[in-house]
Amino acid sequence: HPRLKFILWGLSIIFLLKIFLALKLDLYSDEVFYWQASSYPALAYSDLPFVTALLAGAGSLFDSGNPFAVRVLFIFLGSSIPFLFYWLALPIVGKRSAIESAALTACLPLLGSLGLLAVPDVPLIFLGILSIGFFERALRTNQTKFWLATGLFVALGFCTHYRFILYPASAILFLLFFSPVRNQWKNPKLWLSFTLASIGLIPILWFNITYELDSVAFYFVERHPWQFEPSGLFHIFKQAGIVSPPLYLLFLLTIYLLYKKANKNEVPAALLLSFSLTNLLVYFVLAPWSDTTSTSIHWPLSGYIPLVVFLPESLRWVHSKIEKSWGIKSANFIATAIPAAGLIGTFAALIGVGSQAFQTPLRDLIGNEVLSNKMAGWSEFAEKTGEVLGDEFSSAAPVIITDNYYTAAQLEFAGVSKNVYTIDQDKAVNDGRFRQYQIWDRHQANLNQRI
Repeated sequence: HPRLKFILWGLSIIFLLKIFLALKLDLYSDEVFYWQASSYPALAYSDLPFVTALLAGAGSLFDSGNPFAVRVLFIFLGSSIPFLFYWLALPIVGKRSAIESAALTACLPLLGSLGLLAVPDVPLIFLGILSIGFFERALRTNQTKFWLATGLFVALGFCTHYRFILYPASAILFLLFFSPVRNQWKNPKLWLSFTLASIGLIPILWFNITYELDSVAFYFVERHPWQFEPSGLFHIFKQAGIVSPPLYLLFLLTIYLLYKKANKNEVPAALLLSFSLTNLLVYFVLAPWSDTTSTSIHWPLSGYIPLVVFLPESLRWVHSKIEKSWGIKSANFIATAIPAAGLIGTFAALIGVGSQAFQTPLRDLIGNEVLSNKMAGWSEFAEKTGEVLGDEFSSAAPVIITDNYYTAAQLEFAGVSKNVYTIDQDKAVNDGRFRQYQIWDRHQANLNQRI
């Protein structure tokens, strides 16, 4: 089919672009921290459970010290998203719309670029889609294997990030308030799924019980101002800019159309609406009171995931309305322009991040203050540090002290030294990682004891 070939070509280009940029870019602070965490195996760390660190460490086994190796599993998880969407959407909207929704994943910038970086959003979204898909199949067929799969992937989701809690929360709200499925509370297979899912809470509980609720305190108290911040009122406008305004309006239309379907007791529509609104509304309400940088940028991504399944239907609705009013040419143009705007956003996101791999030539063109340097210069820094150590301390193993934790992690990653400490009191605290460096005996108190 010509359309399918076009879709596969588009997805292939995005995949190859991710590969190219992942080969070129140095690790940035979060990525190198997760790699460092993988070298200290644990059920959970100060800011996250173990899944992200496990993926980063498993990838680096292929080629130690190579940023691409750290990212390789994330690239494949992120690039599998369109195929997961086809699997999710197929029993709900049919083959044609399932193919279209899979293609539209490339048009949501944060989703289309997912996988380039080794960050927890990748396994979170991957496991979230699987959880929704198996839950939908479990409700529809009541087969034990689907209930068990739902529990398993929710458990793994709990082992990925605190934010995953909104997925099971969405399912619970759906079962509580959507009357056609309330009888599921009497279904023993549902409780079997709950029991299996709850095992995934063990890493979070273990860390917080062991370390005086330090991780919970960071995520739910210390990270956020918990006082009104006027900038949080721009949450919707920021989201519209990140999603692309035309696509954002289409998402709002999709919510409206799903609401109408849910009012007619259509179970799949109500299910996906619950998963969407729970995520979107939580971050919308919290935006003026919480960490607006994260709340207003990438955290709401999970709320758009369920809506993508019905985006093709929404596009056809828009096409039909415009065709009646303005004619077929206008309808075709607008129905094409909406996803095209999002696709441009996806390439812009990839190119924007990837520009850091070409700092030297681009700096001459656009100046020094435009380009980010979070993923540039670390290999040169490590090489220079290694040269200094070789020249000045050739017969000794000096203790290296850094003033931020990611500098210490970059030196370890590059194999410059294992004898690295950080005295970082600001960035480490703000990122919820101060306690972790204390646990690893890599912070100032441990340094003082050594000296």
